[in-house]
Amino acid sequence: MEHTYNDGILTIKLCGRIDSNNAAESERDIFSLVEGKGAKSVVLDALDTEYISSAGLRVILKLKKTTDNSKVINASPEVYEIFEMTGFSEIIDIEKALREISVEGCEKIGEGGFGIVYRIDDETIVKVYKSAGTDTIKREMNYAKQAFIKGVPTAISYDMVKCGDRYGVVFELIKSDTLANALTANPEKFDEYAEKYINLVKTVHSTDVSDIISAHANDLYRGTFAKIKNHLTDGEYAELMRLLDAIPDRNTMVHGDLHARNVMVQDGELLLIDMDEIMCGHPIYDLCNLYFAYNDLPKQRGADYIMQYFGMSVEMCEKFIKKFGEIYFSELTSEQFKTMIDGMEVFAQMRYAYARLIHINATSATHGIPRETLLEGAAQLIRNSVLPGVDTAIKSLEFIG
Repeated sequence: MEHTYNDGILTIKLCGRIDSNNAAESERDIFSLVEGKGAKSVVLDALDTEYISSAGLRVILKLKKTTDNSKVINASPEVYEIFEMTGFSEIIDIEKALREISVEGCEKIGEGGFGIVYRIDDETIVKVYKSAGTDTIKREMNYAKQAFIKGVPTAISYDMVKCGDRYGVVFELIKSDTLANALTANPEKFDEYAEKYINLVKTVHSTDVSDIISAHANDLYRGTFAKIKNHLTDGEYAELMRLLDAIPDRNTMVHGDLHARNVMVQDGELLLIDMDEIMCGHPIYDLCNLYFAYNDLPKQRGADYIMQYFGMSVEMCEKFIKKFGEIYFSELTSEQFKTMIDGMEVFAQMRYAYARLIHINATSATHGIPRETLLEGAAQLIRNSVLPGVDTAIKSLEFIG
């Protein structure tokens, strides 16, 4: 019986049929391996299992009772159905074998820090993760489902797949397109889409998600900026923490990346995708990201980069963020609006520094630049573009959210 043993986990490969003819032999082989390795965690790989009878199920039940942790992976639809019909899926963790797909030749409709979204056909899209494991992906899928139940319009995933050596999630979005493409292709509907988008953002920012999400933006930002503590003076770091401390902590949703390629248009309605960064927190964490993406980034990177990354022209980005501000902050006086914008520019640079630190932490591809040099660059950004405006940013919070 083929097996591997790594980090205290014994993985045993099951093959063919497991029924009354060979269940006793399979039991002896399995428990011989478990006892020989002293394994407390056992994974049964059912990729090559064709059928399992009640006799085979009793072997697995015995294994479940005698080990601290056991599960079955790579169960075919037919084998998974047996586990489900007999109630075993409620007793032991059963994972289906993932369907293999290819995105070769598929249209890339969006890319973020964690994944790339492709159009498979008229009815489905797939988000292919760059490095996430199945547990992380399942968590995101659950977040999206729970957010949908709470009234946030989200695209619900229905299938986890393998794409080469990466994992992906398939969404059914019939004849849909990104909001970015819709804005560019239908300029006459700009105001209509902009208003729908702002209503979507306001729904996100008014939805309490504390019962499904434990991550809070304030804590995540503090933890991330701790990475550059040694690159700032004590006074500079204290000033950065003063800014974060001034942001009210809330239990409402922060999406984390609300740009127009993470919003799909389907039958005139807008649906959120890319839920891997959602957290609890104040709307400022989304708003400053939007401001940086559509106001600052086009000035930094130019037209080609913006079209490639956001699928929109620089002019469309400027129009989009201007319209967003006019509607989202429509109740502010002109003086209050100016104070808000001044503060938003500071928060946008804070978000930029945060994103750079997340990227440094998430990738080993530093293009030959020493990690400490990259951390110093993020610290310099905080020093030059955030700290001088801390009081302005704190003042602006009176008019944000």
